[in-house]
Amino acid sequence: MTQLKNTPPLELGKTVLLMAATLSLPGINLAQAETAPEHGIISYKYLDYLDAQSGVVDSASGASSSLSNNRVAVKANSLALMMPVAGEWSVSASFVNDAISGASPKYHSSELTKLKDNRNAGNISVTRYLPRGTVSVGLNKSKENDYVSKGFSLQGTFASEDKNTTLNAGFALSNDEIRVSEYLPWEKKQVTDWLIGVTQVLTIHDIAQFNLGYSVGNGYFSDPYKSGENRPESKDRTTVLARWNHYFKATNGASHIGYRYYNDTFGIVGHTFMLEYTQPFANGWSVMPLTRYYTQTAADFYIGLDPANPLFSEAMSARYKSLDQRLGEFGAWTWGVKVTKQLNENWLVDFKYEQYKQKESWALSGNGNGTIEPFNFRSYQVGISRKF
Repeated sequence: MTQLKNTPPLELGKTVLLMAATLSLPGINLAQAETAPEHGIISYKYLDYLDAQSGVVDSASGASSSLSNNRVAVKANSLALMMPVAGEWSVSASFVNDAISGASPKYHSSELTKLKDNRNAGNISVTRYLPRGTVSVGLNKSKENDYVSKGFSLQGTFASEDKNTTLNAGFALSNDEIRVSEYLPWEKKQVTDWLIGVTQVLTIHDIAQFNLGYSVGNGYFSDPYKSGENRPESKDRTTVLARWNHYFKATNGASHIGYRYYNDTFGIVGHTFMLEYTQPFANGWSVMPLTRYYTQTAADFYIGLDPANPLFSEAMSARYKSLDQRLGEFGAWTWGVKVTKQLNENWLVDFKYEQYKQKESWALSGNGNGTIEPFNFRSYQVGISRKF
């Protein structure tokens, strides 16, 4: 299992495909249509991800690691299918396989240890379309060498008579098993998520959305691959999401502005600001530039001291402690672009590129202590879909 597990929002996971899902509950699709689809869609996507961090020392040799520039690589393939059934139902299914290789630091951004893993994940959901709403039920499972997750979700929407207001509510439950050591029993973790929200048509050109999420988790939240790691056995979190979409008649384009607030019982408070703009062009082309800024405070039990600091031993004597840089204070910028081409009535291809950079000094509170080197990643994704 990599260092990329059990993280706060907008951090990296073993499958970077999940980055786009940080605004919703696991297994819950907030963009679900209110009317039954007339056509099915099958799509394939390939993701290539590579991150980098300088100044990391190899744990075996004690020297600067040759992996310090290119740290973790992920290559993922995904296949998704949605089919209408009997005019009032739809069935959706997806499968993801990703291969991870590279190295992960034991503490802060120091002492790399090599890693290699493969993950298979799938989900299936059934949706019933009603005159003024929908009901969806979903199941999902993810399995890798040292982590197994199984989940269930239930979602419903209800629209006003004029269809200008849509209420949504969702529930999701996940049960995870984590292998801490080949000599010890697997640890367990359970997370329950709730979400309520409203989508409102403001004008002929404006739509706004507001969602409130709450999560309760119990079990194993530590990372056994980190030195001296011991996190609390429970973690609750609250999220607030606000989004506003505006259509520009003059350009036939649309802006998408969003803000997300995050708070958990580890003591982390995060803020995400998002901006996207979609511009269609002739002959089926469209371009969407995007940017995001994320900032978070450190967890209450995060130790940002260098091991050479005289206070380090005293801090490590606490019951709960972590040297995981993902629990530290930092700010991060993401920028990218997505290009889409409608080949004909049924075929669509797309390409998306993103670049991410993270620094302690970019945190809004500005209390970073300089123990973490800047972190970067780049990813690109190509996809093709067909309507039938």
